Amino acid sequence: MKRCKSIEKKGLLVGASVVLFLMVLAVAAFAGEGHEAAEHHESLYAVLAENPLPLLKDLLWRVINFAILLWILIKFTGKPIKNYFANRREVLIQSIEEARKAKEAAERLYQEYQEKLARLDEEVKEIESRIRAEAEAEKQRILSETEQFVAKVKQQAEQMANQEVVMAKRRLKDEAAKLAMQAAEKMIKENITAADQNKMVENYLEKVVGVQ
Repeated sequence: MKRCKSIEKKGLLVGASVVLFLMVLAVAAFAGEGHEAAEHHESLYAVLAENPLPLLKDLLWRVINFAILLWILIKFTGKPIKNYFANRREVLIQSIEEARKAKEAAERLYQEYQEKLARLDEEVKEIESRIRAEAEAEKQRILSETEQFVAKVKQQAEQMANQEVVMAKRRLKDEAAKLAMQAAEKMIKENITAADQNKMVENYLEKVVGVQ
């Protein structure tokens, strides 16, 4: 509203400036003609002293002519000038309104970007927290799987070791039995006589026949 009043004042000032300019032109023309009249006469003061009435009539006609000219200007150019300044005022008001709307839109856009940045910071923090949690969970999972794998390998190693021990014991027993049999055979061969051998064969045959 203040800017509109300022624009109206500027319009009035321009109009007043136009009127003042026309008055200055009229005065300058009058002064020029007065200067020419002074050249044709001895001096202006001499003319006034002799008979001031013609000069006053001339001045009066000049004022009347100026007033008529001013009235004509106002009559025929006043409305266009008024319309021009009215249109100019509307354009300025519209420009001010558009600038205000643009400013409000820019402020809203700035506020939206500020809110988006705030939400973005929150999202970044949330993502960082989720990544840390997932990394910790993955770490615990890997540790658990590693512990299970180590326990399984240890168990398999113990089982293999136990099997090796059992097989070694069995081989030792077999070897010991074999050595014992060899030693017994040797001892029998060294200590048994032919009569004992015949007797053992007969006993064996009797057992076989009896079984049959």
